[in-house]
Amino acid sequence: MMTSAPFATDVPSARTDASVPEWFSRAVGRAGHSSFVEIDGAPVHYLSWGLDGPGDRPAIVFVHGYRAHARWWDFIAPFFADDYRVVALDLSGMGDSGHRDHYDGMTFVRDILGVIRHAGLGASTIVGHSFGGARVLRACVEAPELASRLIVIDSYVRFGDAPVPGGAPPRRHAPPYPDLASALQRFRLMPAQPVVLPYVEDYVARQSLRQVDGGWQWKFDRGLPAIVLVPDEYKLLSRIEVPVDFVYGEGSCVVDDALARRVLASFRRGRGPVVIPDGYHHVMLSQPLALVAALRSLLA
Repeated sequence: MMTSAPFATDVPSARTDASVPEWFSRAVGRAGHSSFVEIDGAPVHYLSWGLDGPGDRPAIVFVHGYRAHARWWDFIAPFFADDYRVVALDLSGMGDSGHRDHYDGMTFVRDILGVIRHAGLGASTIVGHSFGGARVLRACVEAPELASRLIVIDSYVRFGDAPVPGGAPPRRHAPPYPDLASALQRFRLMPAQPVVLPYVEDYVARQSLRQVDGGWQWKFDRGLPAIVLVPDEYKLLSRIEVPVDFVYGEGSCVVDDALARRVLASFRRGRGPVVIPDGYHHVMLSQPLALVAALRSLLA
């Protein structure tokens, strides 16, 4: 079951002043096509570019981080749309996808695989950022026929000797912000990082909100668990047979060189690491063009 339509948002457009460069305006102006597929009883939303073109072109799937959404890729994905069939999805409980009563690690894996199948992509290059990168690894193990290669961006992999992180319990209900400006002022990245390109964060913040009765609220489900732990997830790495590239930001507070090399050594065909200079954990927000260049180089 699916609905498909050009995507429309009820959030007023982002800033259009001279601080917004032409490349960014051009990229976000090339809007993805919006589709929904029902997966395990919930509508899962994805954006696509170029699916109506030649079906023999390779495919790229972009997977966002925790409590983020597909539109974090709006200014990245269009750079690949001329040569690839491109998809960026909203994981369950995030973005414009439906909410669930329960979430676990496999919930999001089924989202990824379900979207790839629904879009008819076949074996794809799957690019995952942060939390999304970890889910991409598991998706490749569960359905290796749907992954031709993986690119993992600044994702933390917890090995057995690492402490178990904690987190606050979910807070399902919160009053809406009275107006858009109030909501935008409360936008925060987790983990925090310096604001390098204000126009990028402004765009992402606006796309993170929806208008409701009484004001504005974040799109993500407040019932999402604070963390999603998958026991012994690091043991999956050696089971992945396709090439895996590992990318991280030079200033990341999540991944450092030691962790990156430990992760890469666990893969059969690990490559890298590729370090984005002056990039932070949310690499696409701090160094989007450098990330595009790195991805293009890896895919060449």
